[in-house]
Amino acid sequence: MTHFLVLILVLLGVVLYFMTPAERNGLFRVILAALRKMKDAVTLEGLRCDPFFDALRARTPRVIAMPLLVVLSTAVFIRSPVIDLLISAVCLWQIGLILERLVGHLAFTTIYVASGVAIGIISLSIASGVSVGPSASVLAMYGLLLVTSIWNMIRRSNLTIPLEVTKRLAPVAAIFVLYKLTTTGLLNSPELAALACGLVGGIVVTRDVNERTPQIRRLATAMATVVAVVTLYAQLVVQRPLNETLDVRPEIDRVIALEFRTARLYDKEVDRFRKGRITAAALADVIEKTIVPELHVVAGRLRALQDVPPEHQHLIATAETFLKLRDESWQLRAVALHKSDMLGLRQADSKEQASHEAFHRLKMPLPDESSPQPSS
Repeated sequence: MTHFLVLILVLLGVVLYFMTPAERNGLFRVILAALRKMKDAVTLEGLRCDPFFDALRARTPRVIAMPLLVVLSTAVFIRSPVIDLLISAVCLWQIGLILERLVGHLAFTTIYVASGVAIGIISLSIASGVSVGPSASVLAMYGLLLVTSIWNMIRRSNLTIPLEVTKRLAPVAAIFVLYKLTTTGLLNSPELAALACGLVGGIVVTRDVNERTPQIRRLATAMATVVAVVTLYAQLVVQRPLNETLDVRPEIDRVIALEFRTARLYDKEVDRFRKGRITAAALADVIEKTIVPELHVVAGRLRALQDVPPEHQHLIATAETFLKLRDESWQLRAVALHKSDMLGLRQADSKEQASHEAFHRLKMPLPDESSPQPSS
């Protein structure tokens, strides 16, 4: 995404270079006008005198927590993509102008922080180490906004969000949803944990949101419960229990199937090469662009295995040795084909033979933990 933004800036610079001064001034005026409209949409400018905002200001005169959370989130997730930080800050600023006044400083902060804690727990439990930026916590605030809006609409409260305000909220929310769908998605565990915090928080605060700002004790209890449930879910579902024996058979079968599949593919291409249908360079491309990448994927899966039982560790080591030797043999063969080097092809054959010895050991049956072990 950063490279895309840099490309846009470079293209914009090229366009400006070939424009006349009058055209540049016209373009700058259009850009400034668009930025002003964006600012008005985000800050809800022009709607501050609406009776809806008068009712909000009567409850909570100043917005304090939202700007602090925007700055804090940006500082904590400073390594996140720039576009993620920007979209998160814009969305949180816009809905924060409503939500913080509606539910109060403490309730707004409690739900936001609780969602961040829940997201962190789930993220740490995922084996792949998925990184979640500040936009995940913003999803919790949209959940809170959704529940409180529906409740106020049902109760016909003077705190019901007017249609004019909804029109300002919708484009920014749409951009947020589109961004999430094209990046991390909306249905993974961290995002769902954040959304759960927002929805549960909304259900709790709506009980007395029309009369006063919510009581923080009940909300804190609810958020602590959600975090506890998320922690339990992370331990029992997301993470594999420590006492569960890892089954290495699928990975070993994948290695064996890979060898048979790639060997058949290469033999087929060699036959075409001998008939003059493809060149040596094309045959080398089959190795470099198809066979070797598949081999690297399988090797990566083996390296990612954790808590391999002791009785299967030697088998995983054998599989890794085979993949390493096989990779070296394919690489040597591809180089030799490019150079028409017969000596290089013989070296590749020798390396392939060494890999086949490891492959033969790999095809031996896995030890059965239930079978009695031979006594020494």
